[in-house]
Amino acid sequence: MTNKDPPENSDNEDETDQSIDGLHSDQANNEMSRLSLETISVTISQQTIIEITNYSIEAKPKEAIGLLSGIEVRSKEIMISKGIYVTQGDEYSVSFSDEDFQVFDQLSGPEFCVGWWHSHPGYGLFLSQTDITTHVYSFQLVQPLSVALVVDPNDVGEDGIAKYKFFQVVGNSQSDIFQYREIASYLDIS
Repeated sequence: MTNKDPPENSDNEDETDQSIDGLHSDQANNEMSRLSLETISVTISQQTIIEITNYSIEAKPKEAIGLLSGIEVRSKEIMISKGIYVTQGDEYSVSFSDEDFQVFDQLSGPEFCVGWWHSHPGYGLFLSQTDITTHVYSFQLVQPLSVALVVDPNDVGEDGIAKYKFFQVVGNSQSDIFQYREIASYLDIS
């Protein structure tokens, strides 16, 4: 579910601490109590990120969206095993339906929904306000280890992998003040 309002300074893509609702980082940090950003890391298989890249390329110039499944391999360490394509939207937005989440009724064993992914074709790796709301209320409040993956199918390397980043959100759901942060990720090429 995205509604793209690119950051005012889109040249600063690498900024990993974004303020929301016009608050500066220090003000926002004082409000962060409900969702805490614990140190977690994510590993994604090369095959899975290539599949997500391919789904995103096929949907261009529209956004694509999907779900992530995986396991917690160690405390606060997620291994993503599948990137499930759900749908495509238009050039600046895409959304989930209630039926889209039914795929997780079929998971067995330790595998669970570890988050969601979506593409930003050509406009950077960040979470819009709509992305943040989607992540908080559809994923992270339900499963605190949930992550949001953003890929740019307009920036694909020779290895067939789109530029990507993983995010989590911190904030206070009672006051609806949130910010997102990039989290550590690793590529499993085995």
